[in-house]
Amino acid sequence: MLLTQWAGTGDSRAIAWPTILLYAALPTIGLAAGPSYAPMIFGVGVVHLIHGMATQRRFPSLDGALLALALTLAALGWASALWAIAPKQTLLGALQLTAILAASLVFLSARRFPPERVRLLFQVTLAASFLGMAVVSLDIALAFPLHRLVAIGAKAWVATKYNRGLDYLVLIAWPLLAYYWTMRRVGERILAALFGLLLIVALLLGSSLSGQVAGVAGAVILVFALAAPRWLPRVLAVGTAVVAIGVPFILRGLSLYRGALASHIKPSGVHRLEIWNYMTARVLERPLFGWGLSSAKFVPITPAELQHYTYANADGIYPHNQWLELWIDLGAVGAAIGLIFALLVLRRIGHLRQDVRPFAYAGFASAMAVSLVNFEVTTDSWWAALAAGAALFTLLDRSCRQASPSQPA
Repeated sequence: MLLTQWAGTGDSRAIAWPTILLYAALPTIGLAAGPSYAPMIFGVGVVHLIHGMATQRRFPSLDGALLALALTLAALGWASALWAIAPKQTLLGALQLTAILAASLVFLSARRFPPERVRLLFQVTLAASFLGMAVVSLDIALAFPLHRLVAIGAKAWVATKYNRGLDYLVLIAWPLLAYYWTMRRVGERILAALFGLLLIVALLLGSSLSGQVAGVAGAVILVFALAAPRWLPRVLAVGTAVVAIGVPFILRGLSLYRGALASHIKPSGVHRLEIWNYMTARVLERPLFGWGLSSAKFVPITPAELQHYTYANADGIYPHNQWLELWIDLGAVGAAIGLIFALLVLRRIGHLRQDVRPFAYAGFASAMAVSLVNFEVTTDSWWAALAAGAALFTLLDRSCRQASPSQPA
């Protein structure tokens, strides 16, 4: 009742505070516990939904193109139970994916954030990021005394507890860097440089290889975007298409040379190559519609394949590559939907302001890098992190246009 009364006031300044508090928590609580991204972000989405319906007396308008893609992917996921090898798991996966997509769309539909609060939002997020990275870096350097006090589960794995938070921090780092760099003032650019430096330190101290790869990929694309802005969108579009279409064949080739690569990569990398070896073989057996959503853990492994593996076994595991997972679960049709989504994101980035665009392309590259080595398609915190980064870029672009509308888009 109190929430309804507050929402009914229509005060857009009041509705800004849940978002500001959210972004204060992402690089602090979310850095220590990456899975917490989902309840925090989707929870704030529900708050905005209630506020919008109470003040406007209607359901918020959703992005039409994203809604169509979400409905298509969800429908394919539900339909795949008809041919799935683990129908119950597929139905649960379809329910989870539908809920994730709906929550992400609701969070991104919020458009009532007051312009006068945008600066405060980025200031709070930056300050929280400095605090979170400093604490985490110190904790890692001192062998995790802080995290051991609150860690739940196997103490041996405490070193990996920050991994997901670091991966997600890279995604929200790019709009932060964009905001302070595009202000074109010396003090703000020094803050952006310090933030980037501390992020590099945190990534190097941490054990998240996917976060490190995401940071490098984003940095490379940022330089490319500044040096060749006209060519970059085409290069990214072609590269994304090659990944989406060719990932089963590319990973198949890499996995066949895992023996030669073993001495150059971590054991987790060898494990991934073994997973990709048998999973790419299963893709070729059901290339059109796949084995059913959330079926990757249940696809068969032959005894002949198991003889050649050191880490992979018959217990089943997710592919650690979301594009390969789309191929395994939903076949070429699912991969095509994923490709359309990625190309749509690239097109939307192309409509951002010119000074914001390079950082958004960097964020896209970081997200693509993580999607190739980590998380499942149905990892709710992953989608939440993507939505958090996209929302920051949207607010930044809108704020810049209001401040100087004469600058070209």
